[in-house]
Amino acid sequence: MPGQGPLIPRRRLGAELRRLREAAGLHLNHAAAHLECSTSKISRLETGQGIPKSRDVRDLLDLYGLTEQKAVDRLIRLVGEGKRQAWWQELNVALTTNLDQYISLESEASLQRDFSMSAIFGLLQTQEYARALLRAIDPVAEAATIDKRVELRMQRQAAYRARTDRPRLDVVLDESTLRRAVGSPAVMREQLAALLEVNPTRHDRVRVLPFSAPPDMGMQCSFVIFTFDSDFDRNAVHIELPGGDRWLEVESDVRRYADFFQSLAGKSLGEDESDALISRIMAEHE
Repeated sequence: MPGQGPLIPRRRLGAELRRLREAAGLHLNHAAAHLECSTSKISRLETGQGIPKSRDVRDLLDLYGLTEQKAVDRLIRLVGEGKRQAWWQELNVALTTNLDQYISLESEASLQRDFSMSAIFGLLQTQEYARALLRAIDPVAEAATIDKRVELRMQRQAAYRARTDRPRLDVVLDESTLRRAVGSPAVMREQLAALLEVNPTRHDRVRVLPFSAPPDMGMQCSFVIFTFDSDFDRNAVHIELPGGDRWLEVESDVRRYADFFQSLAGKSLGEDESDALISRIMAEHE
């Protein structure tokens, strides 16, 4: 099964189909007429939301004039990869709204910039912190469901660490995430100790936005910016909201949140100062 799941191949295929259509000087209605389908179907294929069929893709490639066999074969391979099940879909009982898309992007992004103001960033959570947090968020969930959700989170971390292309994490934590009690004092000590292991790697980094920092427009919600090295992938922003998460993929929106993150990072403590604050808060849980 592909490590990135079906979404990434669909997005890459869709981006290439759109590029080829525009290079051929054709509009969505031309492609729709060729396939005898609606323009919305073509639009879904180009945005990675539709499930591609080999015959449709071949017909579109013929229409767009792509004749190089290697290029055709590569795009047809993406059709097959876009239908396969990802490893995390086997834990579908643990999947919540939008989590499938989130993990798909997480599995391929070269950089994740995260601002957290409600809880420690998921990829940095310890197992017991994750368990206590998930239980507090959904107190009526069955124990088996919580176990599956914790297992999924731990497997996400393992998959992220196992990647050979060295993805990076740049995390800004609001000070409230460090002081909010999740589970027992022992759980918090273990979690804060785990955060202290990040910055010494000099690869990922964690900074703290202290209570003393001035207000900032980006403080209104937690968000993650997914950045990709590949030209076939669109950068995206995931916004965590109590009424339902939002996704942004328009370039200007992504750039706006990148500016928010830059501003928040500029008001945060440096790595050494952040580690010192985390150590002081950890001592309070003794």
